[in-house]
Formats: sequence, C-alpha cells, structure tokens
Amino acid sequence: MSTTPRRRLAVVASGVLTALIAGIPSFAEEAPAGPVLEFAAATCSAAGELEVEFTLTGPVDAASTVTAVGVQVASQPEPLPAAALAGTLRPGAELPDAGALSGAAIVPPRGGPVVFTAELASPAGESTELRTETVLEPCEPVVPNEELEVPGRVWGPYGGKRTIPTHVSPTGGQTTHPSVVRIPGGWNGFEYWMAHTPYPGSNSGYEDPNIVASHDGVTWVVPPGLTNPIDDQPGLPGPYNSDTDLTMGPGNTMYVFWRVVIPDATQERIKYASSTDGVHWSAPGEAFRNSMSVRRPLSPAFLYEDGRWTMWTVNITRSPNRIEYAVGGATPTRALWGPPVAVEVGTMQKDKEPWHLSMTKDGDEYIGLLNDTVIGSTGRDGDLLFLAGETPTAFLNSAKSTVPRTKPFQHDHLYRATMLVGTEYGKPGYRMWYSARMALNPDVWNVQDTFLHGADVHGAP
Repeated sequence: MSTTPRRRLAVVASGVLTALIAGIPSFAEEAPAGPVLEFAAATCSAAGELEVEFTLTGPVDAASTVTAVGVQVASQPEPLPAAALAGTLRPGAELPDAGALSGAAIVPPRGGPVVFTAELASPAGESTELRTETVLEPCEPVVPNEELEVPGRVWGPYGGKRTIPTHVSPTGGQTTHPSVVRIPGGWNGFEYWMAHTPYPGSNSGYEDPNIVASHDGVTWVVPPGLTNPIDDQPGLPGPYNSDTDLTMGPGNTMYVFWRVVIPDATQERIKYASSTDGVHWSAPGEAFRNSMSVRRPLSPAFLYEDGRWTMWTVNITRSPNRIEYAVGGATPTRALWGPPVAVEVGTMQKDKEPWHLSMTKDGDEYIGLLNDTVIGSTGRDGDLLFLAGETPTAFLNSAKSTVPRTKPFQHDHLYRATMLVGTEYGKPGYRMWYSARMALNPDVWNVQDTFLHGADVHGAP
C-alpha cells in the first residue's frame, strides 16, 4: 500500500459550462390573452449535450385551469417521452393562476432549429397547442483549463440528466440511489450495470431495488428477461426499501445490497441478492439486522477484498451521524460480521453531518463519495464530498462539493452518488452518476452523469 500522498487538483465549478445561447425571439403586437410557451435558454452540458430550458406562462383564469400534457422537440424523430422532461412543466402539471411552469429537455448537440410544442387540456375537454421555436448553436463542451486548477480538490460540473428505466409507470424517470459497476469487455452482454430505487414524488411504496444495464453508461435498459423490482415492500407506514449498492463478488457473481426499514418492529435490515447473469437473482438473504434504538445503518457500501466482505454504513441512531466499518466472511451472511468500528472522514462542512455514502478502490487507495446533510435533517441542502484514504477507516474529504448543488430546473439538493475511474479529454479522473432532488410539491428526483476532473488516479484507461 502506497504511503505517498497523491496530488488532487480542483477547479471552482460554476455549474454552467458555456454562456447561454441566444434564441430567436418572437414578437407580438399585443400581449397574448392566454398561456404562452417561450424559449428561455440553452446550456452546453458537461455531457456534451444541449440542455434547453423553456417556460409556460399565464395569465390563466382560475375558472379555466389548463393542464400541460406533453412537450415535443421537433428536431427529434419522435416526441420526447415524459421522463425526458425535467422541472415543473411535466405531463399532468397544472398551470397556476398568473404563474408559470418551467422545464428543460436534452436535445442533440448538433444545434440548428428546435421547435417546442405543448398541448394543453382544459377541464371542459378543450385542447390548445402552443408553439415556440429557436435556433441553437452546436454544443462545444469546455475542456478543463489547467491554469484554473487549485490544489486540494476534485471537481466537476453538474451532469447531464439520464433516463433510467423503472418498474413504475411510466417506466422511465424519477429514481435515486444509483450504484454503478463497470466490467471492461462486458458481462453478460453489457459493460455497465446499475442498481437504483425509483422514488417518484418521494413515494416509498416504489423505493424498491431495480437493475438496469448499459453499453456506454448513458443509455440504460432493463436486461432482457429481467422483471424489476428485485424485492418489493409496500412503503410507509409499512416496511420500505432504500439505498441500493451493487458490486462484484467472487465467482464472477454480481451482488446487490439494499436497506429495509420495518417501522412496526422498529427494525432495520440490510438484504442482498446475487446473480451470475444479471437477470436471474437469488432469493433475498440478510446481511444485517438490528433494533433502531441500537444501530441504524443507512446507505451501506460493500467491497469484496482478500476473500471476505467489508461494509461501510452511516449510523443515524443519533446526531451527528457517523460512519462505521465492519468486516465479514466469505459470504455476506449476517452471522459472520464483526463489530463495527468508527471511520474518520475529516472535518465536515459547517452545520453538516454524513448522510449517504459509496466506496470503491483506486489502486491501493480507498475512495468514496460522501453525501452530507444539514444536521438533524434527512438530506436537506446535500452536497457531495470526495473521500480518499489509504486505509478503510481513515479518510480526508474535499471540504467542498465536487459538483454544484443547484442545477436550474433539475436539482437543488444532491443525494447518493457512485463513481468509477476513467479518462475524459485525455485526462484521468472519475466518471460519476449522482442522484439529486428538486424540492417541489411533490419532490422530483433524477440521476445525472458527469465527470470529476483534477485527480491523479491509478489504472485510468
């Protein structure tokens, strides 16, 4: 194990990679009497795509409230699915009296004419089509500027929104707790595999472990033959699932772990299932069980090392929350786990405590992403801190969030994230998928894909 500190660099990320791209304004001789769909701005995202923002404004007579039921980008061969839209302008969203709905959509990076249409339906059954258009310049993502690098941080811009298939209807969209594994050369037909928990509107009845796969980490599908979820709980006030973690174990076998909360029994459990093909999963086993009054292990993260399982969790029994580490046996069976020990993660941000966690290895070094929260809250104002340590129980953190907390129309709280060693623009770093929340009523959840720069890493391709 190396004892030489590794140089980690950072850039202060603004969250916007390019200036807003001007659209073609539309002019009218007099103010419209009804709702208007308008182009707002376009941003070249970290993923090299155009994220186009638009608004639907009133005024609307309270007696004739309309409902937005769809938005189409004409440059796409097919209408955008509902899950591809972010913000408050979504199918079924009511336009408030004299208010506005705001939305965003990903369009191809080549630029050119883009036409948005929105179909509005009134309670009386009447429909109206609104239309706005603009011309976009091609997307040219910014390459990191070494002159702006500052020692001490790993950084990245906010990501590009990804559509993740779920077992909830519609089948793509709001989800959280991503955990990604990459198998170079592929595993059972796919190079990337993800576990996640759908969470539309923060409804715990859907927060069950799902498995999806991808060839590139961008376009995700349910592997043919698999039926999600892996485990199903009814949700509050009954038992509910959360906090998936995906990893490879011995024998070329994939394992998915998740947390189960049983309020009536005041119990928390960590379950797991295994698969040799990503489609057929074993019956759930149990890696952990305890009383909520003794230990509450949030966001478990697992690694299989040297013939045994290891586990990190965030214990939320009392505030401030603390991270713990335990060593198990050759299988994750709960009888084989030793007692948890405290993990040092460095100084937390002011008035913050640990909330969610992921872990992986970079050569001999342990690295992770720590999602924090305002002390005493459940994920409020969450940021994502980079962790690095030469042992599994002592880490330093990045002191500031690796990505901006706020992305217009898409998130204002960061949540659980996962990362892999990689290269972008010829520079090593970490590819990162993070979940995030837009605090609305109800909340909107999504998964974003970005790249963390400013790091010297091992084994970058």
